[in-house]
Amino acid sequence: MTHSSDHVIITCALTGGIHGKEANPNLPEQPDEIVAQGVAAWRAGAAVLHVHARNPDGSSTMDPVIFGELHQRLCAETDAAIQLTTGGSPTLPVEQRLNTVLLAPESASLNLGLLNFFIRGEQVFFSNHRSDIARFAAEMRARGVKPELEAYSEAMLEEAEHLILHGLIDPPYVINCVLHTPTQGGIRGTPRNLMAMLERMPANAIVVVSSMGRTQLPMTTMALTMGLHVRVGMEDNVYYRRGELVEHNARLVDRTVRIAHELDRQPATPDEARRILGLRGRTMGHLPTPVHPPA
Repeated sequence: MTHSSDHVIITCALTGGIHGKEANPNLPEQPDEIVAQGVAAWRAGAAVLHVHARNPDGSSTMDPVIFGELHQRLCAETDAAIQLTTGGSPTLPVEQRLNTVLLAPESASLNLGLLNFFIRGEQVFFSNHRSDIARFAAEMRARGVKPELEAYSEAMLEEAEHLILHGLIDPPYVINCVLHTPTQGGIRGTPRNLMAMLERMPANAIVVVSSMGRTQLPMTTMALTMGLHVRVGMEDNVYYRRGELVEHNARLVDRTVRIAHELDRQPATPDEARRILGLRGRTMGHLPTPVHPPA
């Protein structure tokens, strides 16, 4: 595992694919809202913007037209590294979830295992079979898209090792410890669980820590003290503190920047983040140059 003691990459997950405005009316859902909050989060210090999309009715979508608009506008208005989701929502099929990879962003998420989500009292199976994971990895590699591997438990790190062993992904290996999700198959956001995952990390792994709900602040603060990178945002947590809904994503980024500075860690700029993560880069104001898969 690779530690970064000086620079911390702050990712902001703007909206997600589970809860909507019923959880927090300030959650951005439509393109204008997502872009405005993305720009504000970037100005506050987020080097990476993790992006989901919604239909006009607020439901999750992998519509390439909507994602294409978000990708283009966020690239035009920021120099952040734009990371598009391939998770989308547990309710969406794998074929649709590949749509974002075809847009060839600098980075995309890649979920590492099977989960049951509990959404509004219902059990929803999240399909990430090994064959699906390998397919996502191959499609990303063909287009120069850096995968961020989403690990919800120690067991999912075995899937990361499988990808590495079979040469399906290239170093550096970016792994996000996704803690405290409302799932069967994920683990709670506790120091003990994070330490157990860190002990199992592959060599050359660059570790990001994200944790849901009330555990976001303590777990990302712990990660900051350990030289790791962090993800915050309203996808993961709609509160600023107990009983107080957060007004916008930038406020969560602001707090993370303040804590990082108190710990003598410098928030990475987007270009510093690109160098650390091994992203292919882009020119400010423009989409990343496409890498066309072999015929």
